[in-house]
Amino acid sequence: YMVMAAQFENLVQPFIILFTIPLAIIGVVLAVGLSGTAFSVVSCIGVLMLIGIIVNNAIVLIDHINTQHREAPDIDKTEAIVNSGIVRMRPILMTSLTSILGFLPMAISSKGGGAMMQPLAVVLVGGLCVGTLLTLYVIPVIYAIVENRTEKRKEKRAKRREKKAAKKKTQDI
Repeated sequence: YMVMAAQFENLVQPFIILFTIPLAIIGVVLAVGLSGTAFSVVSCIGVLMLIGIIVNNAIVLIDHINTQHREAPDIDKTEAIVNSGIVRMRPILMTSLTSILGFLPMAISSKGGGAMMQPLAVVLVGGLCVGTLLTLYVIPVIYAIVENRTEKRKEKRAKRREKKAAKKKTQDI
């Protein structure tokens, strides 16, 4: 969290990024439940790998939104969020699909040495399928909600400061 907070120069955006983890865990629970594989230490290693991939996807998306805000501050925030989702969808899907397609044979196979690593692959495939789709839809919505609330707070603070300054000015007179 602290590394992301320093990188983004914001204390709230890392929470938005870390919110992708529960979204991926939904896919893990569904995949383990549907496949009937046991949740083991190997599955936990898969969850750690999944967290790294899914958080990277959210970082790519949030970073692009922030870059658009810096480069073109006159663009509406909603437009920046939509544009970033469109522009970054391809790299996010490519990252996730390569991992999904790479682990899919291992998740399906139950023969040979692959049987030991099957829970890892099931966790990764299920978590990435659900987590990636939810990341592309839910994270921009959460970002918009958080940014709107932040703007409203800033406006309230500015109004309070103006009232205090006006009150102080009238008292000085």
